[in-house]
Amino acid sequence: MNVFIVGLGLIGGSYAEGLSDAGHRVYAYDIRDEVLEEGKNLGLIEKDNGIDRLSEADLVVLALYPKDNVRFIETHKNRLRQGQVVTDVSGTKREIVSLIEKALPAKIRYISHHPMAGKAVGGFENRDFRMFKGANFLIVETSSSTKEDILMLEGLAKDLKFGKMMVTDAGTHDRLIAFTSQLTHVIAVALMQSDHEDDTPRATGDSFRDLTRIANINDVMWSELFLSNRKALLETIDRFQSEVGRLREAILSEDRNELMKSMREAREKRKSFDRT
Repeated sequence: MNVFIVGLGLIGGSYAEGLSDAGHRVYAYDIRDEVLEEGKNLGLIEKDNGIDRLSEADLVVLALYPKDNVRFIETHKNRLRQGQVVTDVSGTKREIVSLIEKALPAKIRYISHHPMAGKAVGGFENRDFRMFKGANFLIVETSSSTKEDILMLEGLAKDLKFGKMMVTDAGTHDRLIAFTSQLTHVIAVALMQSDHEDDTPRATGDSFRDLTRIANINDVMWSELFLSNRKALLETIDRFQSEVGRLREAILSEDRNELMKSMREAREKRKSFDRT
């Protein structure tokens, strides 16, 4: 399959690495010429790479920041041809899917997806397709997607060694991601911002380091993601604050039974994740 990847950052670069390793012909676009040259020298993208190859791709993967993906389509939509499939890896879907659908020519099919894997550091230089092994892969249907498009993305996920796959819609995706991804980043940032002790770095253990690892955050990308999904994220923050309030009240009233009950319930919920 001919794949054209738009943006060779952490995800795009890792896709290029994994898909070329799986035998696909990979072409790419990036504003950094040095990255494209390195990709060619490493054999991750084809030597005859160029923006003109966009029309030859069976699958176009948009891997820029969400609204940059829209701008790319608006700029290069005349290079797309009937029969191609376009997808994107944006971290939120409802707003971006709508914008991409409006920007795409009617003859182009579009299906979105979200690879649930990443690193605390970005960039092509940190690419590593091994991070996808066993990770979750969410496929998001759109108004123009077909069963064949779902099968194409499932094949892509298998080639990249993803684990469990789920097909859903944009609204459900954003509600889930508000909780499983965005809230965790909110907590990590808030936890670090609440630190006012000089000796904290010398008093941390694994739990603190695990909770705050993702505070090493890409502020440009994540602020865009938070705001594009603000309704679902705010609802999720409110529910979380309510649960923190319950724990605070139990501690304030020295209600050990309530604390133990919450801990037991949380433990069982967490165990259920490993059985799903």
